[in-house]
Amino acid sequence: MAPDADDLARRLGGEPFIDLVSFRADGSAAHTPVWVSGDGVRLFVSTFGDSWKVRRIGLNPLVAIAACDGPGALLPGASYVAGKAEVLDRSEFRAGVRAHRAKYGRHFSLMWPARWPLRLVGKKRVWIVVVPTPEVALPHIASPVPH
Repeated sequence: MAPDADDLARRLGGEPFIDLVSFRADGSAAHTPVWVSGDGVRLFVSTFGDSWKVRRIGLNPLVAIAACDGPGALLPGASYVAGKAEVLDRSEFRAGVRAHRAKYGRHFSLMWPARWPLRLVGKKRVWIVVVPTPEVALPHIASPVPH
């Protein structure tokens, strides 16, 4: 029996990293290894608001997600599953911060405030929320090649 969306959200939310694949306008995959946390239903990813993945998700909310290591190589046995991504507005940040703080603890508590000076040069953080949608078919996605 295939895992359901909540089971996938729990499993992937427990991984240190996932490969978040967003799709370019030509349909090609753009791989990004990211820290991830979850609440059992949704996955949370923090990034800069001017990143290319945020732009791509704004145009196409379909993403692919799979467990990976820090450089982005898929973990043994990992495979991509579809997800629907949304960039949260500032009023919705609390859930992502809470989930990351619970998972990454002291490391997150030290890193999050350290990024505040970047706001002075216009770098603003946003949260991407991903809901796994295993029933949605994905195009073929080649495994990432870590840099």
